[in-house]
Amino acid sequence: MAARINPFHELYVGESIGPDKFVNLFSDVIVEHALPLFQPGHVILKGLPGTGKSMLLNLLKPTIRLAYSNAQIRFPVPENLMKFIGAGINLKRSGISDFGQRPINEADQNGITSALHFADFLNYWVVADMLNSIKKLHTESPNPRFLKDIGIEYTVKRMNAFSKEFCKMDCWSGYLSKVKDFNQLEKKIHHRITEYRAFLNYNTSELAEEIFRTKSLIGIPISKTAELLKKYQLINFDTEIFIRIDQFEELAWLSESITNLGNSFQEMIRKLLGLRDTNVSYRIGTRHFAWNDGNKNMFGSAARLEKKRNYNEISIDAVLRRKENTRTWIFPKFAEDIFSRRIKNSNYKFNEKSNSLISDVFGSGYKPLQIALNYLPNQKEKAILLEDNWPNKWKQFLNDLAKNNPLSARLGEAWARQKGKENILINIPEAPYPWESKDKIWWKKERIEQALMQIASRNRQQLIWYGKDDILGLSGGNILIFLSLCQHIWDVWIRDKRNERPEDSTDLPSLDIVIQSAGIRETSTDWYENIANEKGGKERKEFISYIGSLFFDSLVADKSMSYPGHNGFSIREEDLEKSDIVNEFFKDASDYGDLYDMPHTSKLKEKKARKKFYLNPILSPYFRIPYAHTKEPIYIDFKKLIDWLISSKAFDPSDLPAESKKNKRRSSQGAFEF
Repeated sequence: MAARINPFHELYVGESIGPDKFVNLFSDVIVEHALPLFQPGHVILKGLPGTGKSMLLNLLKPTIRLAYSNAQIRFPVPENLMKFIGAGINLKRSGISDFGQRPINEADQNGITSALHFADFLNYWVVADMLNSIKKLHTESPNPRFLKDIGIEYTVKRMNAFSKEFCKMDCWSGYLSKVKDFNQLEKKIHHRITEYRAFLNYNTSELAEEIFRTKSLIGIPISKTAELLKKYQLINFDTEIFIRIDQFEELAWLSESITNLGNSFQEMIRKLLGLRDTNVSYRIGTRHFAWNDGNKNMFGSAARLEKKRNYNEISIDAVLRRKENTRTWIFPKFAEDIFSRRIKNSNYKFNEKSNSLISDVFGSGYKPLQIALNYLPNQKEKAILLEDNWPNKWKQFLNDLAKNNPLSARLGEAWARQKGKENILINIPEAPYPWESKDKIWWKKERIEQALMQIASRNRQQLIWYGKDDILGLSGGNILIFLSLCQHIWDVWIRDKRNERPEDSTDLPSLDIVIQSAGIRETSTDWYENIANEKGGKERKEFISYIGSLFFDSLVADKSMSYPGHNGFSIREEDLEKSDIVNEFFKDASDYGDLYDMPHTSKLKEKKARKKFYLNPILSPYFRIPYAHTKEPIYIDFKKLIDWLISSKAFDPSDLPAESKKNKRRSSQGAFEF
C-alpha cells in the first residue's frame, strides 16, 4: 500500500543530498546565466536563501563531477569550460563560527589575531581539499577520457616528489619540514585543522605554540600549491583551479559575539581577492547583505576592492526576477524543470508527454470573470457599491449588468466615477461598453486585479489564488518560495485526503482552487512570520505590516480605481540618502528579500532618479492585495517616509530625523458630480 508523499517535503537540497540524487534534481537551466563561474577570474555569487547558490557551487565539487560521469549524464557546463578542478570550503559547515565562541587570546579586542588564524585555518582547509580533489578524481574516475577532459595526470611518484618540495615552501614557515611523503602530508594538514577545532570548542586549554609560530598568509599557500601541481604535471598547465568559499554571510554574524571579528574576517577574504593571483580563481557564495558596496576594505590595507577590476558579480535574484519583457524571463522554465525533476523522483504516475507538469497539477488558472463569480455565489449585484445620489437609470443599468457580468459592472462603476466630473453620465452606454473597448484595453488590464480585490472585500471573501500563473507570480523569481508554495499546497491536499485509501494517490493529482488557495495563504503567513527571525527583522516586520495594511486600505477605498498601482511606493534616491540609518534600513529590507526594489523613471517634471519598493510577492496573500505591479506606485517624500517609519513603530522618533507633520491624506475616492 503506497502512502501519499510530498515531493517537496525537503526544500533545501544543495547541501543535504548525495551526489547521485543531485544529478537527478539539479536544473541546468540557470547554468548558462552563470558561466563566469566556470571561467578564469574571481566571482561573487549573490542571492537570497534558497535561490540556488550552493547548487551552482556544488558543480565545482569532484564528487558531483564524478556522479555525472558515473550516471553517463552530460556535465551541465559547456564543453570548452570543463577543464577545471574545484575545491573549497563551506564557512558554515567547516565550523568557522567557532571562532566567535572563543578568542585566540584574551587581548585580541578587535579580532585581529583571530583573523590571522582564520586565514591560516582557511589556507590549510582549502589546500587539503585541493589535494583531496585531485586524488579523488584520479582514484574514482570511471575512464581515462574523464581525466583527460579535466587535465589530471596523477601518479603516486609525481605526488610524492611534489610533496617533498611542497613541504619546504617558505609559506609554511617550517611546519611541514619533517614530512617525507604524501601520506604524511595529508595527516599533518589534517592534524593542524583538528588542533584548531579542538581549541575553539574548548577541548584543549590552549592552542599549540607551534601554530602561533607558523601562521600562513591568506591565499599564499593556496596559490603556491596550484603552481606546484602544474610544475610536477599532476594537472595540465591549462587546467583552471576554482576555489569556492560558500556562505560568506556566516562571517557577518561573528561580530555579534566578538566585537569587529566578522568585519576583520570579511576584510581577510577581500584581501584574498585583492592578491590578483592568476594561479587560482575564487568563487564567493553570499547573501546580498554580507557583500555590499559600502565596505570593500582589505585587511591591513587602505586599498579597496574594485568591481570588474578585482572580481565580477552574479546576482541569482536579478537573473531570475521578472523582467518588463516577459519573453526574457527564465524563471518559468527554471521552475518547470525543477518541478518536473521532483515529480519524476517521486512515486507519482505522470504524463511523460506533458508540456507542463506544473499546469497538470495546478491548472492554468481562472479567467477574471470566473474569479469574480466565485466571490459572488449568490447576489451578483454586490459587486457594485453605489451612493444614493447616483442616477436611477445608472443604478438599474449597473445592477442588471452585474447579474451577468459582475466584473464588467464593477469596472463600469469605476469608469463612471472617473468620468462623472465631465457630466457624460446622462446617457447609458451601449455595448461594447467604453471600459471594454479596444482603445481602453490597458485601462481595463491595469484595474482587473484591484476590481477583483474590491469585489472580494465587499463580500467578505478571501482572495482566490489559483493556477500556474499565480504560483509563478507569487514566487517572485525565488525558487525557494516556489518550492515552499508547492510544499504547503501538497500538504493541504494530503490532509484533505487523509481519510481516503493511500493507494489512490499514485496518480499525479490535479489540485483544486480550494486546496491551492489554502496552501498559498499558509505559505504567505509563514513567510511573513519568518521576517522577524533575521537580524533586524523585528523592525522590518513592523514596517511591512504597516505598509501592507496601508496598501490594502488604499486599494479598497479607491472606488474610482484611479490608483491601481498603490501596492508599492516610490521615493527619490536623494531622499533615501538624507539619512544613513534610513537608507541602511531599506537596503537591508531588500537584501533580506522583504521588499523588492528597482530603479524608477519618474513621471514628474523634475525627472530625478527614484527608487520604487514593493512587498515580496509572497506577502501579498497575507495582506490580501494583488502581487502584480500596475501603473504608478504611491509617490512619497522623505517626510512621509519618516512618518511611516515612526507610525509603524519600526523606529523610535529619537532615532530618526525630525518627524514630518501629519500630511493630510489625499482622498482616493473621487468626487461624483452631476
